[in-house]
Amino acid sequence: MGLFRLLVLCTLAVSCTTTSMPLKIPSHLPFHLRGCNDTDMLAMAASVLQDINNDLKEGYVLSLNRVSAVQEHRQDGLGSLFYFTLDVLHTTCHVLSKKPWRDCEWRHLHEQVYGKCKALYYVNRPLRILYLPAYNCTLRPVSRRKIQRMCPDCPSPANLSDPKVLETATETLAKFNENSKSGQYSLVKVTRASSQWVFGPFYFVEYLIKESPCIKTEASSSGYQPTDSGPVGICRGSLRPSVDDKKIANVNCDFFQSQKIFVLPEKRIHALTLQRCAKRICPVPS
Repeated sequence: MGLFRLLVLCTLAVSCTTTSMPLKIPSHLPFHLRGCNDTDMLAMAASVLQDINNDLKEGYVLSLNRVSAVQEHRQDGLGSLFYFTLDVLHTTCHVLSKKPWRDCEWRHLHEQVYGKCKALYYVNRPLRILYLPAYNCTLRPVSRRKIQRMCPDCPSPANLSDPKVLETATETLAKFNENSKSGQYSLVKVTRASSQWVFGPFYFVEYLIKESPCIKTEASSSGYQPTDSGPVGICRGSLRPSVDDKKIANVNCDFFQSQKIFVLPEKRIHALTLQRCAKRICPVPS
């Protein structure tokens, strides 16, 4: 009978992965509260979050801010099923980097995305089983009103479809390709963007890149390219005006496989060159 109950629990947990609705504790199961700051619960929460990050295929690595709630359903001889509620924050690491969340830095206030992850986690210590059958994360960016109140001079989020955002990505990538000795790369997609007015418009972008044929042409670094290969790294670039109506670009790229970081010096640009379940992450409008 105990084994049958375990199978039922696992079936219920797995069924949660097919929906983007928040996870709820099955009302017919006897869960009891655990201490959020207990050493063993904190260690388990860290493992839960690492498993969530390992499962994500897009976006940024989540970091643990705090354990908001823990409940446990014990089964005699069959381990325990835990229900975690975690407060999480975006980090600067992309999930494709596969970096542990503890090795990633939190973002600044004006870039921050935060929220909650709710997860079911099965633990059977005698059999050495640690299993994440289901989770759901709901995230939202810090509101513009809060950013303007606490940091009025900080960059503001920009629309990813803004032509200036694409211009910044393509021009900074063109600069990187011009100086690259490791090959040529093309744009996959822009993942973050912000803007700021100083003595003119400043744009800041983050974007994924993939390998291109080793032929240095203008087309190899401008515009969206067919995604016949997966992303190999993420670049962070900025574009700002100068007093002589030229543009100054900065760019650095972090490659996922080697984790090598390439930083290029400032350079003036004389011409514009335009151009296991992701649905568990549910962005919420600010």
